[in-house]
Amino acid sequence: MRRTEFLKFTSILLLAGISLISIVLLVPNAAGDPAQGCFIKIAVAHSWGRLFDPTAAWCSLKLILFSLGLFLVIETLGTILWALQHRNSAWVIYSLHVVPCFGVLLGGYCLLKALV
Repeated sequence: MRRTEFLKFTSILLLAGISLISIVLLVPNAAGDPAQGCFIKIAVAHSWGRLFDPTAAWCSLKLILFSLGLFLVIETLGTILWALQHRNSAWVIYSLHVVPCFGVLLGGYCLLKALV
C-alpha cells in the first residue's frame, strides 16, 4: 500500500471514530434531565419491567456508538504504530480493544433491558 493511500485510509478511520465520539458527547439524552448524570449511568440504572423506555434506549444506543467510535480510534492508533515499526507499542494499543468490546456488550444488554 502506498503511503498516500495508507494516510488516507487511517485519516478516514480516525475521522469516523472522532465523529462518532463527538456526536455521542454533544447530542443530549432523549428528554432526559442533564442533572440525571451521564448517558452510561442512565442506561445502566434502568430496571427490567418497564416496556420501551426511550431515554434508557437512547442512552444505550449512545453507549454502543461511543464504543464503536473508541474502537475506530484505537484501531487507527494501532495501525499507525504498526506501520511505523513500533510493534510492541502497537500490540499494547491493540489490546485496548477489550474496552470498546465490553462497551458494545454492555450497551446491547442495556438496550435489550430498556426495550423489554
